Amino acid sequence: MRTCIIVEDEIHHQDLLSFYLKKTGGVQVLGMYTDTVNAAIQIEKQKPDFIFLDINISGLEGPEFIDLLEHRPKIIIVSAHSEDFMAAHYSEIPYAAFVQKPIDLIKLQEALAHIN
Repeated sequence: MRTCIIVEDEIHHQDLLSFYLKKTGGVQVLGMYTDTVNAAIQIEKQKPDFIFLDINISGLEGPEFIDLLEHRPKIIIVSAHSEDFMAAHYSEIPYAAFVQKPIDLIKLQEALAHIN
């Protein structure tokens, strides 16, 4: 079973991701964090296979957050912005997949397929 950590400051998006991951199966959520500082600590301790990362979150910005990590899980970006916007403004983030908000089960399954 693959493991993940959700780094998202909106609780309803955390809950929705967790619900869809349980429904999809094969992924264990190790934790959900609303800020990048606590998330970074847990990522280093628990070493998940991948993280769901909201770019606009309290704490460190996306690129600085990623650079801080010694453990390098695959990254699935979760954002209200389009993937084209992400590519233009956050091209330095080496993400494996992208899920645009509002999150739905199909988008999540497509993102998970990209990281297999």
